[in-house]
Amino acid sequence: MRLLATILFFTLFTSACSFTSSTPEAYSDFKPIEVRVYLPDTVTDGGIQTIYAHVSQDGEDIIDAELVRFEVWSSTHEQHEWLGTTNEGNGMYATEVDFTEEGLYFAKALTQVGDLYAMPTKRFAVGKLTPEEADQLINGNQQPYANDHSHH
Repeated sequence: MRLLATILFFTLFTSACSFTSSTPEAYSDFKPIEVRVYLPDTVTDGGIQTIYAHVSQDGEDIIDAELVRFEVWSSTHEQHEWLGTTNEGNGMYATEVDFTEEGLYFAKALTQVGDLYAMPTKRFAVGKLTPEEADQLINGNQQPYANDHSHH
């Protein structure tokens, strides 16, 4: 009886982990979300500017994303600002930012659609840049204070 129970247990255990013919299709049907961040052509300090995120999946606009919010920060300040968005329709989500200083800024669009997440980050200039900021904008490998946590 014990032998029969052991065989039954291993049969059920291995069948739960078996490869099925539908497994490859599950991966090939995966459709990532696409998020593009749009800014005005010129962003100046001392005024409210609108930042947009366009959210789509497989070429279709996502009009009901669970979450779209922006994290905005300056390359010279550690403090980040989290901003909610308004749904503008046709997959567009917008927020307003009041830039009070010139410099290099970053805008990250934290986006969730179902179980999928995207967090594209865009670098941009507000007013005039220092030579160091201009180099970082062009070559931009570093994002000061980007909340990137590395574990050693």
